[in-house]
Amino acid sequence: MTVVWDMAQVQASPLFAALHPVLAQADWPSHAWPALADYQALLDKLPQPVMTAGGARLRVAPQASEKPDDWRQGYEPRIYLRGELQTRAENWHDVFNLLVWATFPRAKAALNARHYALLEARAGLTTLPRLPSQDALTQFDETGVVIVSADETLSDLLQSFQWKRLFCERRSELQVHMHCYLFGHGLMEKALTPYRGMTGKGIVLPVAPAFFAQTPARQMAQMDERLARLIADPQKLAMPHDLAPVPVLGFPGFTPENENPAYYEDQAYFRPGRGAAL
Repeated sequence: MTVVWDMAQVQASPLFAALHPVLAQADWPSHAWPALADYQALLDKLPQPVMTAGGARLRVAPQASEKPDDWRQGYEPRIYLRGELQTRAENWHDVFNLLVWATFPRAKAALNARHYALLEARAGLTTLPRLPSQDALTQFDETGVVIVSADETLSDLLQSFQWKRLFCERRSELQVHMHCYLFGHGLMEKALTPYRGMTGKGIVLPVAPAFFAQTPARQMAQMDERLARLIADPQKLAMPHDLAPVPVLGFPGFTPENENPAYYEDQAYFRPGRGAAL
């Protein structure tokens, strides 16, 4: 589904709260698509340059028109080695990818570094199946959410799929002590037209209560630092089951539908199931 460019929608929606500090710095038109040069201008005005783990400064590059012959010319290696973020014009998926790089530069660099290391170890062996770790990294990159929680009992409810207790019985506490931030740029694209069933793959980060008293920009910076350390650990995100499925629209404020407790009776969305390791 094609969605027209509407910066006001993204800036107003709580689903894109993680991006709001960076979007406040973007001198982009409200109702017309920015050009690739506008995307680069945003990267250039950030307080700190966005760097890859390979030591290259991130810059926007046009999408390659042909499939590369050499694995080093592929999407992830070009980012790692040369800082070239291939970006399509007038494409929400790629815009959100850029904005996540600007918001969580360390975490995105850590994801890219792990992808590169796995590709390098298997260079030339193109017939091998993907590794479980590659799938886990891609799932978080595309559909990830970050749950920050200052209450361990709320985290336990989320990871044990006790949705009614979490979202209904503990709703007032959840609104104070837990928040869900979208990380995956593919999930953000879906959030332009949110629908019941929209699910993220989550990482839970325990925080102190004082975390929520900080500015949004400071919160994102702390999350970025912690995510980067977690992602860089080869024992983490080793398989897709390391990520917790999260029914995103269960969180208060993400859809007016969930003001009605009956919303959480839909077991096709709020499914019982296994927990996650992270």
